[in-house]
Amino acid sequence: MKRIDDQLDRLLKSAARAAKPAPEEASFALETRVMGQWRSSLRAENGDFLVVWFRRATIGACLLAAASLAWNYHDLTSGTKGIGDELAIADSSMKTGLNP
Repeated sequence: MKRIDDQLDRLLKSAARAAKPAPEEASFALETRVMGQWRSSLRAENGDFLVVWFRRATIGACLLAAASLAWNYHDLTSGTKGIGDELAIADSSMKTGLNP
């Protein structure tokens, strides 16, 4: 610990003896680099969020399609009266009501 304290003391003494004052504002080149890094990090974060969101939406849509297929599997495999029975009743009642 003594060695680190001595190094810190030497560093602080050297900083106190420095005659060159610190600049009041950053140079244009430094500002440009900082702003460029900040903007690129924002773009990267937004892109990652969208990729994760689209991946989850795709997985959800696939699960919903698989559940719908499993729910209607019996109607799809039986070729007789499975599809359209509900609409046939409504259609016949409409035709009956329209004929005088």
